[in-house]
Amino acid sequence: MHDGPSLLEWLGLRVPDLIAGFAGGLVNAFVFRRSEPWAVIGSLVVGAATANYLGEPSARLLSLSEGAASFLVGVAGMAICQGIVAAAQNYRFNISGGK
Repeated sequence: MHDGPSLLEWLGLRVPDLIAGFAGGLVNAFVFRRSEPWAVIGSLVVGAATANYLGEPSARLLSLSEGAASFLVGVAGMAICQGIVAAAQNYRFNISGGK
């Protein structure tokens, strides 16, 4: 008998979202004609990871099924992550509280 969460649950991994994001990353690799092996792997991994963590909130935001939202997040995963990194690089944290 197993009382606690599974290892995947403990790690925060949701298999349906990972699969949908992986498929979205694969579509991204084909659409953008990625031919370098590391570019394809990156597209698959980033698609799966972003869908795992952003699929559920995206489904609520866009009023889509979770699978559809996770797939779309997987397709756009590289762009989403690039946008987050760019926003973080441009963010200026004001600790003084002044204007």
